[in-house]
Amino acid sequence: MRILGIDPGVNRVGYGLVESANGRETVVRTGVIAPHLKDTYQKKISLIIETFDRLLEEMQPDVIVIEEIYLGKNFRIALKIGQIMGILLGSVARKKLAFCLLSPREIKQDITGKGSATKEQVQYMVEHMTGYRNFKSEDESDAVAAAISYLTNRKEYDLLHSGQAGF
Repeated sequence: MRILGIDPGVNRVGYGLVESANGRETVVRTGVIAPHLKDTYQKKISLIIETFDRLLEEMQPDVIVIEEIYLGKNFRIALKIGQIMGILLGSVARKKLAFCLLSPREIKQDITGKGSATKEQVQYMVEHMTGYRNFKSEDESDAVAAAISYLTNRKEYDLLHSGQAGF
């Protein structure tokens, strides 16, 4: 099974492709879609859509897992991230791919055992679990954490959302 984890943001969208076979998770590829900071919002969205569509074609994931928005003090940023999530979900829907959304707290709980873990703690555990140590950013390790979290809870998630376990 190939799971593409996504850590959405306005200026950085982290991704991590994880392959699961025989109870072992292997990180296949990670990266960040990073529009230029000075680009217009429209240009940023265009780059994110084009790059994400290309990644879906190249990676051929079985499921996409997107980390939900953490609603902090800045509602304006949260709304923009929600818009980015919408365009990502639109790409996934057009390709008729399975997806799920997981909260940051769920992911942290699954990876570290503590829902309030720091990004550094999450990255440490992801490295320990997968043996992959080439993360260039926390956006990448957060995306891989989302993919692994889905694997941890897949049967439960599938039962709750589709009425049957597995695909």
